[in-house]
Amino acid sequence: MYAKIKLHQKIIIQVVLLALALLWLAPLTVAVVKSLDINGLGNYIAVLQHPKVHLGRVVFNSFFIATTTTLLLVVIVSLAAFAFSKMDFPFKNILYYALLVCLTIPIASVMTPLFVTVRSFGLMNTYFSLILPIAAFQAPFLLLILRNYFDTIPNDLLEAATIDGASSLQVLYHIMIPLGVPALVNIMVLGFVNSWNEYFIPLLFVRKEELYTVTLAATYFTGSKFQTPEMVAQLYATLLIITIPSIVFYLFTQRYMQEGLTAGAVKS
Repeated sequence: MYAKIKLHQKIIIQVVLLALALLWLAPLTVAVVKSLDINGLGNYIAVLQHPKVHLGRVVFNSFFIATTTTLLLVVIVSLAAFAFSKMDFPFKNILYYALLVCLTIPIASVMTPLFVTVRSFGLMNTYFSLILPIAAFQAPFLLLILRNYFDTIPNDLLEAATIDGASSLQVLYHIMIPLGVPALVNIMVLGFVNSWNEYFIPLLFVRKEELYTVTLAATYFTGSKFQTPEMVAQLYATLLIITIPSIVFYLFTQRYMQEGLTAGAVKS
C-alpha cells in the first residue's frame, strides 16, 4: 500500500509539474503571439486562402499517410506481439531483443542506405516511400508495449481455445485482440500522432508538392524572399493550424492511451 503524501511533498510535486508545464507551453505561447502579429486573425485567413499552400491537400496527404501507417502497424505489431508473447519458435528471444536494439539506433544514421533502397525500388515521390519507413521505425517500440500487455493475458484462456479446436489466428482474433483493446488503442494513438508529426522522412523522399504533408507546408514560407513580418506571422499561423488535428486526436483518446501504457505494468 502506498504511503500518504505529506503536504510539503505535494507542494514540491505541484511546483515541479507547473515548471515543466510552463517549459512546454512557452514555445506554444510564443507561436500564438507571433501568429497574431500585424494582421491578427487575418494571418490565419491568409494561410487558408494562400494560392500555393493548399492546406486541404496537405492535410489529406498527412491524414491518408497517418491512417494507413496506423492500420499497417496494428496488423504487423499484433501478429508479432502474439508470436513473441504466446508462441515458441527457434531464436525467439534473440529476434525479439534484436528488434528492441533498433530502438537505440538514430534514424539519421540509416537515412543514406534507406534513401538508396527506396530509390532503387522506384518508390521516390510515392505514398509508399513515406508509409513503409514511418511504420518500420515505429514498430519496435509499439511491439514492446503490446507484447508486455499480451504477457498479462493468462495462457489458460489460449489453451482452452486450442483444445476446442481454435487455430492460432482464431485465438488472436477472438481472444487476444478483444482483451488487448486498451493497448491496441494506445498503439493507434501513438502511430497516428507520430506519423502526422513526421518531418524528416517526407523531407527526404518527397519532391513533388502534390505529396507534401502538413509538416512540409511551412516550407512555403521559408527562404530569404519570404522574410517579411507578414510572412513570418503566416508561418506561425501555419504551424499552429497543422498542429490542431493531432492535439484534438490526442485529447479525445488520452484516457485510452493512459490505460494502454499502464495496463501491462503489473503482471497477474
